[in-house]
Amino acid sequence: MMKKQKVTLIEVAKLAGVSRAAAGKVLNGGSDKIGVGDEARKRILNAARKLNYQPNMAASILAGGSSKMIGVFVDSFAHYRTIRLLQEIERLASGQGYRIITSFTHDNIANMREDYHALQRYGVNSFICCAHDYPDLKNEVAELFEGAKNVVFMEKPCIPGMPYVRTSRLKALTAMIADALKQGYRKFGTIHRHHSAYSERVLHEEFILAMSANGLQPDENLIFESPKNMIDPQTKVQLALEKMILPYRPDFLYIDDAATTIALRNYLSNTGLNPAICGGNADPLFKYMSLPSFDPGYEMIAAALLDLLLNREQKNEYPVIEAVYKISNFNER
Repeated sequence: MMKKQKVTLIEVAKLAGVSRAAAGKVLNGGSDKIGVGDEARKRILNAARKLNYQPNMAASILAGGSSKMIGVFVDSFAHYRTIRLLQEIERLASGQGYRIITSFTHDNIANMREDYHALQRYGVNSFICCAHDYPDLKNEVAELFEGAKNVVFMEKPCIPGMPYVRTSRLKALTAMIADALKQGYRKFGTIHRHHSAYSERVLHEEFILAMSANGLQPDENLIFESPKNMIDPQTKVQLALEKMILPYRPDFLYIDDAATTIALRNYLSNTGLNPAICGGNADPLFKYMSLPSFDPGYEMIAAALLDLLLNREQKNEYPVIEAVYKISNFNER
């Protein structure tokens, strides 16, 4: 039986109606001097899929090209928000002819460093870091990535001057509180993780700013912050009930993640309390619980990260992606 010949770049170029150089630019990361339009890029990618073209990565790297691979650092304890973003990064990167390879670590800069260097040896020369908000490891994170020209960060890193995409819930929180006020709610609370993490400090500040924007005096008694390193939602909820919900009885709660919300609702059934709840990360579980949730704009975040990564030298400002709140009737529970 004859062995099937490997599809060549010339065959792909012929099917796509482009030059060999253009096809090589899209599929193998050829010279930056070669420009390829969006329509031509789509034809090349479609032709490559149809013919099952397999690029020669080793040859491309030796020739000074790109591996068309993007490394993504993800915390192995990541919640829904990060995993959902990873899905969008993969989908959009694939549409541009790139593949992603993921490094999963947790509070382990040594492993992250090893992965970073190993992936570069295999030709991965672009990285998105979604795992860097480690309060006890700031110096190690800075040492690893400081001065790197091939890394962009999801959320502001502890390293000054590094490119990043930031998200904000301020506008969504302000709109949510305004809507709830119209429906008669007055005692607003929230449950979030410990402020040692930068992202949690920002959420705390945005909640307070959103309250003030609606003419309300924020009540710190109604803002529950779980102890440092507490991960289990059930334990966090038990403490929130003891410290905040039962003694101060909020009638409205903002809770970013669905796991905490599920645990809370189970406990609330025995208390006689029934506060309205709005989520923040668009986990489908909120929909299954008939609860509203913000739209964080995962596709926009992923697109902004890829754009910043692939066109870094052209960017002077770093994007901020605002979550969106859609009007909801909290009384329908």
